[in-house]
Amino acid sequence: WAEQCSGSNNDDNERMTMQQFHISENVQKWLPFARDDLAAILYPNICGTLGDSYDAFGYVNNVDSFTTLQKTSIRWMGSLAMYFAASKIKSKRNITDERASLHEALDKFESEGLQDGKMAYLSGVDCPDMGDVAVFGVLHSVKGLNAHEDAIGSRGGHVKDWYNRMHVQVVGEEAE
Repeated sequence: WAEQCSGSNNDDNERMTMQQFHISENVQKWLPFARDDLAAILYPNICGTLGDSYDAFGYVNNVDSFTTLQKTSIRWMGSLAMYFAASKIKSKRNITDERASLHEALDKFESEGLQDGKMAYLSGVDCPDMGDVAVFGVLHSVKGLNAHEDAIGSRGGHVKDWYNRMHVQVVGEEAE
């Protein structure tokens, strides 16, 4: 990736180095944002209600090595534990409205990171850097859950456009 990236003029002097891919100023800002802010805010969004927590544990039904009793137990007890953990995170971070907090974080990402659509990627060149990959990874990790639809599907705009570009870069196909 990084070795193939170049600036908007495709000038060899503007090629992204591996060091820039990993530790540029943008990466230093957006990697912690993804890890410390966005991931923490997403957690109460995927587990804010018992129903959402239960949905998040739906994957256990696809684990062949679990018995029916194990699947049922894990799904119910896990969703209850996740719900209480999400409540604890909301309290620790003073989150009163997890949905509003998620949208505030995405607004920040859109305005500061993507510069309201002027940037295709955080890197500032024609392909992503580690900051893009980190933010995409956090958002993509909740695909199939209500939080993903809220963050990407129904949001639209520059974040959704960026997400779709990242999906092609990382997954290799258009986002659904």
